[in-house]
Amino acid sequence: MSAVPPTDVPAPIVRNKKVYLGGYPIAHSASPAFQNFIFEQLGSGCSYNLWSTSRVTKQYLDAVRAEDCCGAAVTMPNKVAILPYLDELTPEARATSAVNTIVKVPSASHPNGIKLVGTNTDFLGVRNALLRSLRLQHPAASIPIDFAFPRGTGAAAVIGGGATTRSAVHALHTLGMSPIYLVNRDKKEVEAVQQAFPDLELVHFESAKQVEDGLGGEDATPLLMVVGAIPAITPTSATERAVYSIATAMFVSPYRREKLDQSLPLPNPRLFLEMAYKPRLTPMLKIGGALGWQQIDGIQAMIEQGLAQNRMWNASDASYEVGSGKDTYLSEAVCHAARAMVEGMADVVPAPEIDRGLTDEAA
Repeated sequence: MSAVPPTDVPAPIVRNKKVYLGGYPIAHSASPAFQNFIFEQLGSGCSYNLWSTSRVTKQYLDAVRAEDCCGAAVTMPNKVAILPYLDELTPEARATSAVNTIVKVPSASHPNGIKLVGTNTDFLGVRNALLRSLRLQHPAASIPIDFAFPRGTGAAAVIGGGATTRSAVHALHTLGMSPIYLVNRDKKEVEAVQQAFPDLELVHFESAKQVEDGLGGEDATPLLMVVGAIPAITPTSATERAVYSIATAMFVSPYRREKLDQSLPLPNPRLFLEMAYKPRLTPMLKIGGALGWQQIDGIQAMIEQGLAQNRMWNASDASYEVGSGKDTYLSEAVCHAARAMVEGMADVVPAPEIDRGLTDEAA
């Protein structure tokens, strides 16, 4: 992996191409405004377009393969269904068993000299949002795009289940976090995540007592990062309240920072990334902040995964290094402007939407 830090000199970009977001429903998505803002800032003449479809169709794949397209985004319910139609998957897509980004990569051995490479930038949304917070906490430190803490430095936790949890687990693993604790009321969902990552130390926290036993001891690996991946609703059932009790126990677990390698960019305060962002300040984010954790709202992860997508489309390169800023296909000024635009956006009011998957030809 490259350790080349981002610079502020943009690399060449593609021009006058289309990108399609495929999924349904998608009329509420903020991605067109975000991505088209970036294209306008670059002056590239590219455009980001909605393709409303509840399944993978021949017409959608034909549009993505067309010469005037430089890539695509994929959302529910097609993130898994798209896998068989791609020429190649990145390690991130294989690890998470889902694709949200298609990059058209030059290849002499494929038809028309192009292969469709599927990757998952949701993982980069988590990873790069956490790394950005570390860089803001340690402005004098050099934290490269492939940074990871040495194993044994810190543990992490993910609250929730499903595809977002898998992306978060992979991101935390690449940051060197181990063990990674899973908080979820559905034991089968936890087991599915554990089976997806058989080589990782994934531990299911089922009670506040387990948290105390696992994190309260003098020699316990301290919890440095938590990612929340549950809906932003007030808990009403006993099992929902139990999740909040377990999370609270994690937030008050000891952080004996002085025992760790002080040459590392240790988080201070510790980092809580909440993937939900409606509302921006969720019930869980309020709890984490009240207990001394740095609050990172889900908008930051959405921004980071979107920046990663745009870099990849511009570079015709699906590597996570390019998605993280290697070769800087987006300057710092463009990233700053795009971030400010999204942070100030109101919710999108969806227009009427027709599911093309009902009439288009199956792939």
